[in-house]
Amino acid sequence: MLCDTIGERRAGTDAERRAADYVADRFRAAGMDTVVKEPFPCLSLRRATVDVHVRLGARWQKVDATALVGAPGTPGERAVTGELAWLELPESARRIAPGSLRGKIAMVFGPLPTEVAVHKRLVAAEPLAVVHVDDRLPFTWTKNDGVYPHWARTHGMPPTLAVPYLDAWRWRRDGLRQLRVRSVLDLREAESQNVVAEWRGTSPELPAIVLTAHHDTQCGNPGADDNASGVVALLALARAFGRERLRRTVRLISFGTEEQLSVGSAAYVRQHRTTSRDTGLVINFDSIASPLGHWWMFVSGAGSLARYAGNELARCGVDVDTRRELNPFSDQFPFNRAGVPSLWFTRTNFPGGRWQHHSPHDTLANVSAEEVQRLLAAVHPLVATLARAVKWSFRDALPADQLAAARKIGRALYG
Repeated sequence: MLCDTIGERRAGTDAERRAADYVADRFRAAGMDTVVKEPFPCLSLRRATVDVHVRLGARWQKVDATALVGAPGTPGERAVTGELAWLELPESARRIAPGSLRGKIAMVFGPLPTEVAVHKRLVAAEPLAVVHVDDRLPFTWTKNDGVYPHWARTHGMPPTLAVPYLDAWRWRRDGLRQLRVRSVLDLREAESQNVVAEWRGTSPELPAIVLTAHHDTQCGNPGADDNASGVVALLALARAFGRERLRRTVRLISFGTEEQLSVGSAAYVRQHRTTSRDTGLVINFDSIASPLGHWWMFVSGAGSLARYAGNELARCGVDVDTRRELNPFSDQFPFNRAGVPSLWFTRTNFPGGRWQHHSPHDTLANVSAEEVQRLLAAVHPLVATLARAVKWSFRDALPADQLAAARKIGRALYG
């Protein structure tokens, strides 16, 4: 339904709303006590026309390119032409000076700035445009992505787009020096939605367990792994928990607009004034269906939580690579900012992520229902055990040092 019937589900579009409606209907069919859709504002990319040409001697050759969601188009919807200025980030960040890229097109190899000071320096350098080359994905296709909404609003953003790794490789190898870029974008204020459902516990005063995923996608793909797989996990767990009454409330949330830095999750945490007093643990599912891969479990919380969860999963036959770190790039992070510990499950198949990430290859042909089932067969008893307990054997709040770090990251990235 999500991938074939609805397809690409960009934030704020009719397709994203249809996905939310479908998830809500399936929660109701599972007999959940409450199911509500909660709207919130978002930025929606309705249309994008991107033309990138590279100078080959006396002629111009068109190359594949995509605009990053949230970045502006080129001024006046006109093409800009400039000399290529290569930046290898993060190590070359110190070389970015005010006006140093004026009249040039910055080619960023590596991550776009992840520190606000570097982003502000890049804006102040005044490039005609920024072209991103993701060094984790050495392929012939572009990766669709977005920029940090708070940074774009607060500090500005040059026109920013992505090109395939191997095209950029050839340009650098062959000493090509000039690029022409035109980016025309229809970005609108729109409405997205979270779908919130729950089984009420017999002791509602105890902090709830919250299970999360997101139903939106990036541009240009049906998001089978990222993140129809996580939504399927929520729907399966909704059916499973319908068979018994638990002591704690179990809440399931499918978020919209995750692909613009967890806008839906942040909206939920703000709207509900979430704290560790009402929410004991968040378990997030995002990209969990790679047929071949490694299970990663990001743990934001005490070491005792990491040990407990790892042991319980291993007892059910699932071994995970446990990573005790805050990760601001998925939907559990706004809860961490509010002091709530979390587990985030994802399945990697490539150093640093997944080879099909945010590309036309994220289709049903490249996911495994069996792997989703294998994870759920271990997570379901873990959640059920925790939901029956009055007290947990691990600390049910974020340690003070992690909370301070989460608040610092939250201010920088989310505002």
